[in-house]
Amino acid sequence: MAKFDFNSLLGSSVFSSLNSFLRHNASDEGFQKGNRYEVVIGLPSGASGESASGDSGAGKSATNVTSNLGSEVARRISFRCSSISIPDRTLTGARNTNIYGPSHEIVREQTYGSVQAVFYLGTDLGERYFFEEWQKCTFNPETYNLNYYKEYVGSVDIFALNEQDERTFGVRLEEAFPNTVGAVAFSHEKVSSVNTVSVDFKYRYFRNLSSESVSSKPPTESTLSDLIKNSVARQLQIKVPQVIRRLF
Repeated sequence: MAKFDFNSLLGSSVFSSLNSFLRHNASDEGFQKGNRYEVVIGLPSGASGESASGDSGAGKSATNVTSNLGSEVARRISFRCSSISIPDRTLTGARNTNIYGPSHEIVREQTYGSVQAVFYLGTDLGERYFFEEWQKCTFNPETYNLNYYKEYVGSVDIFALNEQDERTFGVRLEEAFPNTVGAVAFSHEKVSSVNTVSVDFKYRYFRNLSSESVSSKPPTESTLSDLIKNSVARQLQIKVPQVIRRLF
């Protein structure tokens, strides 16, 4: 019985790949370690102390957030992030049956995974207080009137670091806000353990800071003034004769 000739199929590629694998593993770059990261919080526009909705309660709460920016609490938030994850992105699709023959999947939208961060707490619970004040940018604590979306959304930057504390990778959670500030548990059995608080962030999408422009916006994010300008421009263009239109 004839044997299959594996040499003609594999050749020397297996050995060259193995050598490349060993060489890269032995390089100075090494591997990314799970404890080498940095978190930077970008506060929402509503934290400026001015509420676009004209709600004085929101302005008062936003002033508290702003005061935290220059305090020791805000500076230590980045260093006291116990754990966080770079989120996942999933392409949700639908079956394309409008073709002859076998159907296939087409992409309909992108969905982004949730992000939960855990922060070590100081004796003054300043970290929890910080995120509580951020949450108050979403509503007036006296009247419970809701504020505008853009007043309370900020950003969260998550960076991967190498052994020299250099940023090697980073993502930004755009339009983020602390949706849930977790409970803080107390117990006489926790004699030496450090207390933490978990914060669940809601966000619209994430951006790769190394390959995607920070200044760009999603195509669907248009202000009312932009829509009006575009509509007026289209109406004017329609009235311009086709011969003249070619000059533009």
